[in-house]
Amino acid sequence: MTQGQSFPSKANILVVDDTAENLTLLNQILSNQGYKVRVAPNGKLALKSVLSSPPDLILLDIRMPDMDGYEVCRHLKEDWRTRDIPVIFISAMDAAIDKVNAFTVGGVDYVTKPFEAIEVLARIENQLRSRHFQLELQAQNAQLQFLLTTTQAINSAADVEEALEVILANVCQTIGWDFGEAWMPNAEATTLECRRCWDVSHVHFDKFQHQSETFCFGPGEGLLGRVWQTQKWEWIANISCENHQVFHRAAIASATGIKGALAIPIVFESEVLAVLVFLQKQEIKPDDRSLSLVKAVASQLGSMIQRKKAEAALVQANLELERLANLDGLTQLANRRRFDEYLFQEWQRGAREKQPLSLILLDVDYFKFYNDRYGHQSGDDCLRQIALAARLAAKRPADLVARYGGEEFAAILPNTEAHGALKVAQAMRDRVHQLQLPHPCSQVNNCVTVSLGVASAIPTPDDVPTTLITNADKALYEAKNQGRDRIVLKLGLGRRD
Repeated sequence: MTQGQSFPSKANILVVDDTAENLTLLNQILSNQGYKVRVAPNGKLALKSVLSSPPDLILLDIRMPDMDGYEVCRHLKEDWRTRDIPVIFISAMDAAIDKVNAFTVGGVDYVTKPFEAIEVLARIENQLRSRHFQLELQAQNAQLQFLLTTTQAINSAADVEEALEVILANVCQTIGWDFGEAWMPNAEATTLECRRCWDVSHVHFDKFQHQSETFCFGPGEGLLGRVWQTQKWEWIANISCENHQVFHRAAIASATGIKGALAIPIVFESEVLAVLVFLQKQEIKPDDRSLSLVKAVASQLGSMIQRKKAEAALVQANLELERLANLDGLTQLANRRRFDEYLFQEWQRGAREKQPLSLILLDVDYFKFYNDRYGHQSGDDCLRQIALAARLAAKRPADLVARYGGEEFAAILPNTEAHGALKVAQAMRDRVHQLQLPHPCSQVNNCVTVSLGVASAIPTPDDVPTTLITNADKALYEAKNQGRDRIVLKLGLGRRD
């Protein structure tokens, strides 16, 4: 297990020459300077060696049997895997045309034999320095591009968890990890819980993922708990070589074939917002580029995640405000404001799609007498029970039951013809009867009853929603005149007032 350290590496140089004495001499010169040296006596072996383990630089002789140095260099430059490796030609051929040919096929420098060790070392150091700067620039560009695409993806994510999934996917795909996890503190900040996973294969890690979701980690517990507590990244080269205290999920990781693990904290203002874990099925030492990229991402993501959390909280707060603005405080039904909005919306849709729209107005019979007898607190409780009964009777998601005013309720029933509306109205009347709320002052029944007016029509662009309200109100008025505790239906739009 390694915590927060860098991984320096020595330059690896491949020397290609068909003369054993030259190989021995160059090997000695370079090894004495601390370089890691490999040799190849011919061009074919050199190409195989480069493909199996690309060196940082190649010293290449020109005059060799079967395949000369020019041809070897051409092969290297034609392959995307090897084309960026700097090649220094080292040859006894010192004619101008030889040097021109060497640079034409892709060489970066040319040393003539016999050579001075100090010159060879100076040219090698110069090219390695140039290569280092080139790689550093490429890494910086890649890092900036990665941060840009990740930032754009996070900004378009709907919430924090979707943003975390974007991060995991981008890092895994860019660096080549097999599996990524995002762990976040729970609401009480006592444990870390798995919030998002991303599997590059989408198959091989299912069991590991499901079992991992049953775990939680306190500060200092296992890899995740340590990173949470110390706010420093940790790397485990081979999980199977560590005990369970180092990596609590070692058993299920080994069963899945996982070996390498890297955990990175996402910190904002000294608070760990998340811990990202990347897993590999191979034992791979972290390279400077991968670590640099992941740490750069981690340093940028804290503020992004915090902003995304703030955005989510704001959205939730706005939704709650909107809900409260559309809610009747007593009955928890939609209020009159929401009723008006929804009726207008469904009227327009019904006119556009030529679909029927029905409206039910419900009034509690002799409710004033009920309030006078039992008091306003009992009256409020009565209204709450009737509101629940009405809501349970209108079962479809599109149906809206609202408190229309005082002891009056309304139900908007989209795509509902008259017979369907009558069934809903009857269900409301029956549910109120089933409440058996005593009402000895009623002139209809010794329990609470309701009168209902139903209107149904197909909206037209030339008419207005208030027409439907007027018709339902007329139907309710007739229900009351006919003795209450009953339903009256009025069809069509009739004449507008």
